[in-house]
Amino acid sequence: MRIISGKYKGKKILFPSKLITRPLRDRVKESIFNILQHSNKIQFEFKNSTVLDLFSGSGSFGLECLSREVEKVFFFEKNPEAFSILKKNLNTLNILSANAIATNEDVSLIQNNKLFNQIKPNLIFLDPPFKIKNIDNIIN
Repeated sequence: MRIISGKYKGKKILFPSKLITRPLRDRVKESIFNILQHSNKIQFEFKNSTVLDLFSGSGSFGLECLSREVEKVFFFEKNPEAFSILKKNLNTLNILSANAIATNEDVSLIQNNKLFNQIKPNLIFLDPPFKIKNIDNIIN
C-alpha cells in the first residue's frame, strides 16, 4: 500500500499483518479521491479542510488526505495492533500532532469525548468492519 498523490506520493504505508482490518486498496482509494476531486455533484476542497477518519485501520485514507493538503485529520481506531501501525505511519511520515490526532477510543463512545464535540469536519470517512452491529447508532 502506498500514498497515491500529493506531498507524500509514493511513500509506503504499513498495515497490520493479521487479518484484523481490511486495508483500503490503492485502486479503491484512488477512485474515492477522483470522485472527491472531480465530481460536479460533490463540492470538497482538500486544502485547509478537516477530516474525520473513523475505523482508521492503518490510516491509509487520512494519510492520503494529509498528503493532499488537508489541514487536520482525526483518526479513530480502537484495535491495538492497527492503532500501533497507524502511529508508526504518522511517525514515519513525520506528520505533526498539529495536523493529525489519533485516538484508540471506541467510535461508539466518541460522542461523549470533548475533543469530538470540537471537531467540525468537512469530510467524514467511515469504513467499519463487516461484523459491526451498531453502525446505525454510530452514524446518528
